[in-house]
Amino acid sequence: MSRGQLVCQIENYIQWKLDLKNQLARYHAWLKNNKLDNQELEQRISRTTRLLNEDRIGLVFTGENSRGKTELVNALFFATYGQRLLPSEIGRTTMCPTELTFDPELEPAIRLLPIETRKSDQPIEYYQAVLSRWTTIPLRSNNAEELIKAFNEVSRTKQVSVEEAIALGFSPGALETNEAKPGTVFIPSWRYATINFDHPLLHHGIRIFDMPSLDAYGNEPEVALNILNTAQAICFVVSADNGVGLGDLTLWRQHIRTFLDETNKSLIPVLNKIDLLWDELEGERFTNLTIDHRCRTIAKKLSLDATQILPVSAKHAILGKTKNNARFLERSRIQSLEEELSNAISQHKEGLLNQNVLRGTLDLMHNSRNSMVERHNALREQQQKISNEHNNQAIIDSFNQQTRQEHDLFHKRLLTLRSNRRMLARQSELLQAAAETKQFEQYLYKIKPDLINNWQPGANLAQGIAEFFRMIYLDLSSLQMEVSMANKLAASLYKKHGNHSSNTASVADKECFKPPHFDLNRFIRQLRALQSRAEGINLQLKDYISKDGLTVQRFFNALLLNIKKVLNALQKEILYWDEDVLLPLTQHTLEQKQLIEQQMVQLKNLMIDTGQRWRAEKLGLFINDREKQLAVADTFMGSDLSPTGNTEFNGNMPF
Repeated sequence: MSRGQLVCQIENYIQWKLDLKNQLARYHAWLKNNKLDNQELEQRISRTTRLLNEDRIGLVFTGENSRGKTELVNALFFATYGQRLLPSEIGRTTMCPTELTFDPELEPAIRLLPIETRKSDQPIEYYQAVLSRWTTIPLRSNNAEELIKAFNEVSRTKQVSVEEAIALGFSPGALETNEAKPGTVFIPSWRYATINFDHPLLHHGIRIFDMPSLDAYGNEPEVALNILNTAQAICFVVSADNGVGLGDLTLWRQHIRTFLDETNKSLIPVLNKIDLLWDELEGERFTNLTIDHRCRTIAKKLSLDATQILPVSAKHAILGKTKNNARFLERSRIQSLEEELSNAISQHKEGLLNQNVLRGTLDLMHNSRNSMVERHNALREQQQKISNEHNNQAIIDSFNQQTRQEHDLFHKRLLTLRSNRRMLARQSELLQAAAETKQFEQYLYKIKPDLINNWQPGANLAQGIAEFFRMIYLDLSSLQMEVSMANKLAASLYKKHGNHSSNTASVADKECFKPPHFDLNRFIRQLRALQSRAEGINLQLKDYISKDGLTVQRFFNALLLNIKKVLNALQKEILYWDEDVLLPLTQHTLEQKQLIEQQMVQLKNLMIDTGQRWRAEKLGLFINDREKQLAVADTFMGSDLSPTGNTEFNGNMPF
């Protein structure tokens, strides 16, 4: 069976993270072995490892009903089971938002949140910690037949009265009626489904979201705020038989289109079911022209270029993979979609590499090796002079004096850096004070009663959302001034100390001594994206509002949770900046000081030994030991030691 380009790319990404974690572990051991470790550096390595462990890639498949979204998921990820793992028969099969993930702390199972919880004002995220409210179906086997039987539960429906359906937020006109029992309709049994499935890809942080329809966004506003917000790639799926209808267009304009403007996310419009356009009588050329025409029509309605629409046949992709049929695979055009999703994973990797904690740790690794290279070069020079001189006692005395002077210099520099650290700590306190969430809580206390009592979907709610974010942005503008001061202070300290950090370092090496830049704009962009999604939800809420306004309350609660996440992340970033801002300079100075101390011990031993030949040999043994440690450093840093080196998926360190 064919595994597909996307699965291979994900596996490469997973292996890259595993290799990186192993290299971090070897770096930590190397530091300890050479007595170069300290508490601050250990905390930094631990935090970097935690970042890699907690890294997740979210892939969302969204669109109106019966567009073949679940079939696409089967074709892309689960074809190795030889059949459709997730239910994807003709008609509507995914009845509620479904998340496929793996949490090793929970047993493999399907967790289903009853639809009746919609009567509460609590968003879905609130119930994630209330396990008693979920129905659990254990997954005790990886047998395909048993898994399929269990997964079918996600598509189960129940019969209720029209009044009950309205109370739960459904529009009766969009539901299937029970002709045998007038006045009743069929609704989804579940509000949300989480499938905790021990699959190799899910096991390593891939999360797949299968979204049912526009209805889910109207009744579950946190879907647009939570799931779409955490996704790295979003596949918006339309079908060849339905084209772009009113529901497709509404979903696109109100919830999906905004992702075109976000540089850290990939939005992929997909035209599925192109096999319905195949015409065996007219031939391949006619079929391709028909597909191209349909792509142009859809692109025009979505205000896109026709080349942005990816035509695929999920049905023939899964047939091609399960039957090893190359012709089916080629005609399905699934490779183009796999390539786009692979690019999204590469983009996520670049984003991960550019995070301060990871990039800074990689630079520290580079600097640690350079510190040892500097001392190694100095030792080589000393060995050569001792070997060439018949009476080398004077030379050793000179080296000893020079080494002591260097040690005093680095010791004084370390004391100065610690004094500068206290200066930066005061600036950090100002940053933390400016980022306090007390004002946010005050805004919330002031605005929530108005929301519940007075706001209605439409202009009123839009005005309330805009005012709420305006107050947050005003606070952040004050914080921006403190951030600017902090960055300038850090830059001045690096200019003062960085120029003397290494007399032999190359220009590329000195790039590693740039001060960590605190980027407040990253958090502002996240808040603006939340505001944009909230405005899109408001446009739709008019059609999905229940009599008691619970949907608006759930929407606002979900919005608050997401804003708090951004502000809490901002506060953490300030704390980390305070801990890390001088770490490169401090670590380099400390390493040089400790390496010089080891060198001073060797020189002391040479002064005791009066034999010229033995002196050279003893120093040679010490140099050989240093060369072995440098060889170890080269193994965990890869062959390209440039911090801005190529980062292709080759399993090597990204230097």
